[in-house]
Amino acid sequence: MGEGRGAGINGVLLLNRLLLAGCFLPVAIGRLSNISGLAASLTLKGMPYGDVVATLIVLAEVFGPLALIFGFAPRLSASVLIAALVVTTGTMHRFWDYGGLNRQAEQAIFLSHLGVLAGLLFYGLMGPGAWSWHGWWRGLNAKAKPAKGKKKQPSRPRAPRQRPAPARPMADEDELADAA
Repeated sequence: MGEGRGAGINGVLLLNRLLLAGCFLPVAIGRLSNISGLAASLTLKGMPYGDVVATLIVLAEVFGPLALIFGFAPRLSASVLIAALVVTTGTMHRFWDYGGLNRQAEQAIFLSHLGVLAGLLFYGLMGPGAWSWHGWWRGLNAKAKPAKGKKKQPSRPRAPRQRPAPARPMADEDELADAA
């Protein structure tokens, strides 16, 4: 699948992965240097256990994009990043609580996060493509597996099975009484 149309699709999937990773990595590096600030922000916005949630979000936002870049565990990495994005967007960018210019700014950030969420859903459903660790791993394992969908033909024709004779109908009560 390295030629023609397959190369174009794999190129688009690779570009999708790189762009999605680019959405997360700069923010993750900033948050990595100030986890306590993120924890304080989450706690002030009403998130219970803000320090634990902040640590989990930073871990997801650092390792998730790396998994995106290499195409490792596509559904798991997309799911973890979607969860982190939903928590941070729903907690930090509640534009309905603001008015005026702050509302517009928060709404723009909220909507842009929905676009990133759509990209992650696309990635989770389509997979990373052939130009990834996942595609490389599937390629190695595909050589050892037999092809699916083909039925193995018998080496010799088989004789039809003999069916058992039908069971006799039950005897009448009179016959049973006479037999006793």
